[in-house]
Amino acid sequence: MTAPTNELSKFVAKVLQNSIVSKYNIKDSYSFCDYVNSIELPEGYILVSFDVVALFPSIPKSLMKQSIFKHWDEIKKNTPICLDLFWEVAEFCIDASYFMFEGAYYQQIFGTAMGNPLSPIIAEYVMEDLLDNAVAANTVVIPFLKKYVDDLFLALPLEKVEDVLNVFNQQNEHIQFTVEREENSRLPFLDMLLVRQENRTIKTEWYRKAIASGRFLNYHSGHPISMKMNVAFNFAKRVLRFSTNISLKQAKTIIFGLLRLNDYPSNIINRVIHRASGNPTNGTAMEVSSNENDQEEPTKTYYSLTNIHGLTQTITKTLRREFPNAHIASKQHTNIGSLLPTVKDRTPIEDRHNVIYQVDCADCDACYIGMTTQKLKARLSKHKSNMTKLQTLQNDGHTTEDAAIQAIMETTALVNHAALKNHTFKLGEARILDTTHKGRNLPILESCHINNTSNTINKRTDTDNLHIAYAGVLHWMKNFQQNRRTRNA
Repeated sequence: MTAPTNELSKFVAKVLQNSIVSKYNIKDSYSFCDYVNSIELPEGYILVSFDVVALFPSIPKSLMKQSIFKHWDEIKKNTPICLDLFWEVAEFCIDASYFMFEGAYYQQIFGTAMGNPLSPIIAEYVMEDLLDNAVAANTVVIPFLKKYVDDLFLALPLEKVEDVLNVFNQQNEHIQFTVEREENSRLPFLDMLLVRQENRTIKTEWYRKAIASGRFLNYHSGHPISMKMNVAFNFAKRVLRFSTNISLKQAKTIIFGLLRLNDYPSNIINRVIHRASGNPTNGTAMEVSSNENDQEEPTKTYYSLTNIHGLTQTITKTLRREFPNAHIASKQHTNIGSLLPTVKDRTPIEDRHNVIYQVDCADCDACYIGMTTQKLKARLSKHKSNMTKLQTLQNDGHTTEDAAIQAIMETTALVNHAALKNHTFKLGEARILDTTHKGRNLPILESCHINNTSNTINKRTDTDNLHIAYAGVLHWMKNFQQNRRTRNA
């Protein structure tokens, strides 16, 4: 997300995504379920799945270039850029993949990087062409071939599976496949179990791996009730939709058992099953207006709020009444990622951007709070430059009454304090108070921190745009922090 080429990679990926026409791709599990339940295998064929070993890091650049050049007639319809320049930009995004480990920087020299927005769509193009070549090179008829990223579903003659696998692996030395055959006429694929029937048709069952715990969002967790209901509903919907090889009663037993394992009440489970079965909970279908004079629906805008039990739900209801087109999504402050130790090197403080920072005065207890969308070291460098200019002017005999020093004092409250008090600041010991992925959130965050810091030298006008609605929460936070400091002392 913070890589220098992230936005450029997104641009190239969007162009490629709008240009691809796939004959092998699986849109989602639901469409694949409909597909396999409608086919009939030829006599002597079995169900097989192929899986690519480490797809993204295994794609050579020569295949990437070949695929883009091959499909340029479609790609050029979605971009004004010429072929040579487009490939130059794509190649730059691929070659610029790097990471830091134990303080040293490493560059990926082969394949596409995990996490690069360009990698998935590049893999789609390469796999499409590779499958075309593999099918053409095979002497065995492959009646069914579907792909989901690097997983392939095929129907092959039992005695020809190894031969077909060898042909696939001969297409490129770096992209290699492994095979899994059906056992007892059953083959797991995606989150379904494909079951070959005696009449050579295929039925499906909802599937989970043997090592799966069956645990998901617990009913007693601190998440919003709407989120829990959606989790339960989507789970029930998948089990019912994918269960064409078992009875409805058996499917409901599976749903009931796993939801009870996650502490969902029986009455909630029954409502979820009823809804997922396609039956309206109130017994009547929702009527849809067909008035031709109805105005077009306004564009919906989505926002997120940290989930605080009771408060977030109240705010959401209030906003829904005042702003019907604004939709609020609750998010959890604490998640699994915050509980587990990170295996990546932390970005050094001076290299972080979109931050609220604090710099303490070296000669008194005052501090300065600022914000920057740049790297923190760039912002601190500007402070140091201003302080150096101030020091130079003071050494030359200028006073705070002179226009030259007045101009510097107007740049920031930090320089203004240094000039009036003849103080210095600990610019080498700056601390980050807050951070955000969205630069537009910085002004409100800065105002909140200035408001809650009594010894800041910032101008109080910096908090003039802070809405009165924040006052109560900020007052509570300020008291909480003061009480905690008192207890620690």
